[in-house]
Amino acid sequence: MTPFGHIKEIWRYPVSSMGGEGLDGTELAEGGIPGDRIWGVVDRRDGIVAAPEKLKHWRPLPNLLARLRGDRPEIGLDDGSWIDAGSSLAGELVSALLDFPAALHPHVPFGSQAHDHIAPRYQRADIHIVTSASMNRLAGLVPDSSQVDSRRFRPNIVIETDASQDDFVEQQIIGKVLSIGEARIVISEPCARCTFTALAQGDLAFEPAVLQTIARHGKGGFGALCQIVQPGKIRLGDRVTLNEA
Repeated sequence: MTPFGHIKEIWRYPVSSMGGEGLDGTELAEGGIPGDRIWGVVDRRDGIVAAPEKLKHWRPLPNLLARLRGDRPEIGLDDGSWIDAGSSLAGELVSALLDFPAALHPHVPFGSQAHDHIAPRYQRADIHIVTSASMNRLAGLVPDSSQVDSRRFRPNIVIETDASQDDFVEQQIIGKVLSIGEARIVISEPCARCTFTALAQGDLAFEPAVLQTIARHGKGGFGALCQIVQPGKIRLGDRVTLNEA
């Protein structure tokens, strides 16, 4: 086993396409982090699920934050308060932000259907990681380095590592295994990137150069999609080691 780094950030996104919540620790269970992307947003006019990376009218959505309380998400208000995602007030809040009627619903497994539920737009990986080394490399390539922030990439785990490569680090370890806290994960494939990476959110500006630079230097990929092969608990600061698959 080779030392690779340590856990710098842990993120969960209870409502798909909204901002997430930083965690001090969590369980890496079969399928991913419990409570991650378990609800979604839908256009009440046509039933289309939110796609901020494709349609401009969804672009404000990442400015809303979501967190998990019990087994249900809450969404954040400007005054610092939180409301249950299934409440009528939550639907009103999202509709006002987007300026069209929208609703929040629990997810069902990809490709399935259920009353008052919606399916995710794609079959997602167990978890998604990025490294500090790759973000530093990207920051050195874009015009404004302050626009390279983990929020743009929506990882579950950010790994602080000194590993240095001419390319993005994650692409050098595809097929290998990371021991991370008590868990083990396989680095399955590079994470293909879309316009979501460029979107404005919070204090981050709309910045197409981030996505354009990834396309030029990362062959469209940045970070990595991973499969959990040994569940276990992880916490901020846990050591990460690299193993051959």
